[in-house]
Amino acid sequence: MLTRLAVAGTVVLLLAGCVQKSEAGSSGPASQPTSSAASSSADSSSPVVVSPIPFSPPPPTTITPARPSTKPAPSIEPGGCPTSALTVRALRGSGAAGHQFAFVQFTNASARTCSLTGYPGIQLLLAGKPLGQPAVRSGKPISTVRIAPGTSVSANLMNDSSCNAPISDSVQVIPPNRTEKIVLKLALRGCPLTVDPVAPS
Repeated sequence: MLTRLAVAGTVVLLLAGCVQKSEAGSSGPASQPTSSAASSSADSSSPVVVSPIPFSPPPPTTITPARPSTKPAPSIEPGGCPTSALTVRALRGSGAAGHQFAFVQFTNASARTCSLTGYPGIQLLLAGKPLGQPAVRSGKPISTVRIAPGTSVSANLMNDSSCNAPISDSVQVIPPNRTEKIVLKLALRGCPLTVDPVAPS
């Protein structure tokens, strides 16, 4: 029993000594973290100054209104006046010794300017059948004639009325550079007939 107590006392003494050493050894350095923590606490309590970022408003957006096109619309019907755009009339003109005169008038009934160039095809008719030969071209110079909406051009006809031929009751007209046939009333002796190119009326 004495031996065990002695050993136990030695252990207690040794443990007490270790505790004292630990307390003595930690007395110095332990003060440093306190100082550092205090310093950190002091730093964190200081107000943080943030410089504002200057605001620059975006430049105003300029909207340029669309300008209407200054390019004019095509004023000439491509390929000349279509037959559907024309109003055609055949009219008698004044006469002279041995000759009869007439003319075929082409009026632009459309909303666009168009043109005609050259000679129309002309054939006198009687009871729906050809009377004499088709009109012969006079040989006068041709030119392209612009026809504004509502305006007209014409081609003159002339025959040699000295022949003893029947008188037509109508005439077949083909506009220049077209193939459509238009039949109109016209009384003209069926003698050799000439036609001029279209020209301003």
